[in-house]
Amino acid sequence: MKSATAFEPDDVRLMGGACDEAWKILRTALVLHSEDYERSVRNRMAGRVIIALEDGERDPDQLKAIALG
Repeated sequence: MKSATAFEPDDVRLMGGACDEAWKILRTALVLHSEDYERSVRNRMAGRVIIALEDGERDPDQLKAIALG
C-alpha cells in the first residue's frame, strides 16, 4: 500500500480549485443523481488529481482535465 503524501497548503488549494472547476463543468452535464452518487464522482475526481499532484503536475488547467478523466 502506498503511504499517504503530505501536501503543501498551496497544493491543497490547487487540488481543491481544480476539482471545484471540474465539478462545475461535470455537474451541468449530469441529470440529477443522489447525493451518494455525486459524492462518489467527486471522490474519484479528487483521487485522480491527488495522483497527478504526487506525480508532479501543478498546472491548474491540466489538473482540471485530469479530474474530468
